[in-house]
Amino acid sequence: YLSYFLTFCLNLSLCIANMSVPSKLKLTYFDIEGAAEPVRLAFTLAGIPFEDDRIKFPEWKELKPKTPYGKLPVLAIDGDMKTQSSAQLRYAASIDPTGTLYPKEKLYEIEECIGLIKDLQDSWTPRLYIGMRPATFGYPEDFTKTEEGKAKVEAVRKEWVEKEMPELLSYIEGKIVKNGGNFLCGGDKPTIADCVLVPLLRGFTKGHIDHVDTECIKKNSPKLVEYVERFCALPEIKGRYTSGIGSA
Repeated sequence: YLSYFLTFCLNLSLCIANMSVPSKLKLTYFDIEGAAEPVRLAFTLAGIPFEDDRIKFPEWKELKPKTPYGKLPVLAIDGDMKTQSSAQLRYAASIDPTGTLYPKEKLYEIEECIGLIKDLQDSWTPRLYIGMRPATFGYPEDFTKTEEGKAKVEAVRKEWVEKEMPELLSYIEGKIVKNGGNFLCGGDKPTIADCVLVPLLRGFTKGHIDHVDTECIKKNSPKLVEYVERFCALPEIKGRYTSGIGSA
């Protein structure tokens, strides 16, 4: 499997030089960062023009049946709708004229770092969604409106931030330090791994998640705060955000 995966990654990188930018790219998602933000960042860093179509939540009901699989984000490439944010991210890298978002000499490092980021996200997601979709976890739909539900959400989120977040962040910080202290996979240019990590870290600091201390990244890893601020100070990104670490 490893041999197959590395061969696939190498072939993908070799295709980059032969890819041309479509005449029209339209990325549709909600007016939040979420799953589309890494793709937006990749297009932006690569200097690739695209339509950033941000819909309001009430619009989703009408749009949903018009999408291939009833999910967002959707990337229309010259009108052909493509799904899956991870595929969209790598597609953005494949048409990056600079070739710095997914260079072949860093393929394994990039994918390993994205795996570490996914470990962090997978660990956190149940604590986030128990407050949004309690029925998924075997609780009544109105669970979070009860005192018991409110207490449960608060407890699991605070416990995760206190006990699990520090170790997971330390792995990611270790990668940055090992790779020179600038960007996640080394060098003076970000890769798609940075496009994935920065929005995730920022999400903990914007104040929109109940029972998550907005200083939690800073308290656990000042180096990661510096890393996000460095990324957000890039000319292509500067001024993009108005809340959380890395904001103007």
